[in-house]
Amino acid sequence: MFKTYVLFAVSLGAVILTFLAFVLDMDNRTIEVNLLQLLLFLGVFTASSLLYSLWTAKRITGPLEQIASAIRRMEEGKYSERLNIAAGYEFSVIQQRFNDMAESLERSEAENRRLQESKRRMLADLSHDLKTPITTIQGYAKALELGILENEGEKKRFLQLISNKATHVTALIDQIFNLAKLDRPGYPMAMELVDVAELLREIAADFYEPLEAKSFQLEVEIPAEEVMAKCDPNLIRRAVSNLLSNALQHNPPGTQVTVQLTESERCLSLAVADNGVGISDELKKTIFDPFVRGDAARREEGSSGLGLAIARQIAELHGGELHLYNTPGLTTFELMLRI
Repeated sequence: MFKTYVLFAVSLGAVILTFLAFVLDMDNRTIEVNLLQLLLFLGVFTASSLLYSLWTAKRITGPLEQIASAIRRMEEGKYSERLNIAAGYEFSVIQQRFNDMAESLERSEAENRRLQESKRRMLADLSHDLKTPITTIQGYAKALELGILENEGEKKRFLQLISNKATHVTALIDQIFNLAKLDRPGYPMAMELVDVAELLREIAADFYEPLEAKSFQLEVEIPAEEVMAKCDPNLIRRAVSNLLSNALQHNPPGTQVTVQLTESERCLSLAVADNGVGISDELKKTIFDPFVRGDAARREEGSSGLGLAIARQIAELHGGELHLYNTPGLTTFELMLRI
């Protein structure tokens, strides 16, 4: 805009100098102005002002029209809209702010679509996961009610199946309740100074028999000395147990599972790795979403699909993160805690 003022001043000066050249008597150093000269000057001055006004208006209204048009398109939900105006400094600032805002809105819209899709999928999966065992329970209960089974052994088997399915539904509801609680703002955490090394050894010991029953090999890489950190031990136990359960449920017999603890200057790394079936690149994008159980190779009826979502929520409650590292022959979930 400063350049515009300079240009106008130069143009006006040129008009005045031209006029003076006509009316100035250089010999007598006097100015003689007649009506024709005055009218000529006023005409040139008016024409120059008009041309300048039109030129200035075009430089201002053009970018403003582009901005107004872009805003209208954004109101229609077209958040990919961007400005590309060749104008002065003021409009370049407006353009940059507009493009930054449009980019932020586009990211928010994409995230909102992802969350809506995740919610839709979660409700569909929840409906399926509850309906399937309940339908089975109803079928077995109806058979017992009608007295279709006369063999006591068959009756006992049906009752056991009903009990197992009911236990599965109860566990699923508990997991949903736990996830909802952890996602609530201001979740009360029982923070205390804990020997994380000893805590991990206890968790690994709890899983020794289930892993051995499935012919898994358990490797423990935990420092012998104390590794002290402030955390909620019950939540950390739940998070690591979920990671171990995930490895146990989704891998074939003979898989090697490694529980590892490493300490750096500012954080602790609690890792659970396995050399099992692995996780596809497509699944990695949603692996921490609720009810995600993976492809056919990693599905199992006993899995709720909430374990990893809960583990990540626990990590975030501690100000940490849960990462997945998936390389050929090795799948590693790493829970990072800041200390």
